[in-house]
Amino acid sequence: MIENNKKIVIDTNVLISAILFPNSLIAQSVYKAMAYWEIYASQSTVNEFLEVISRSKFDKYFLNRPNGREIFTENFVKAITIIEPTEHITDCKDPKDNQFLEIALTANARLLVTGDKKDLLSMNPYRGLEIVTANEFLENF
Repeated sequence: MIENNKKIVIDTNVLISAILFPNSLIAQSVYKAMAYWEIYASQSTVNEFLEVISRSKFDKYFLNRPNGREIFTENFVKAITIIEPTEHITDCKDPKDNQFLEIALTANARLLVTGDKKDLLSMNPYRGLEIVTANEFLENF
């Protein structure tokens, strides 16, 4: 993969962790991606993120920052490029994770950032795509 390629895909689990724990290393990695990288997503993955983060079980994380959910999601949606995948992939053990590989390959992304150790991270590298954790992204890219 070309070193100056700044295209990235971020898995929903990383985004959820970043929004729930805004001072975490995971959040720092998302902020870094938003500032310096081209983030790609599909309408489907954006919808998935918005649906998951709006679940009432997460309300307790926003008691001290009532607009935290809205501010993060607005900034994230402004920072991304939405594409529709042209690749169809069935290689991941978890079928729901194939969509992130599809976006990454369609966008010719350099990186896929995920916290999914048993499914996506175990596939690294995948067809020229580096699959890394948020901490690896923060430290190495």
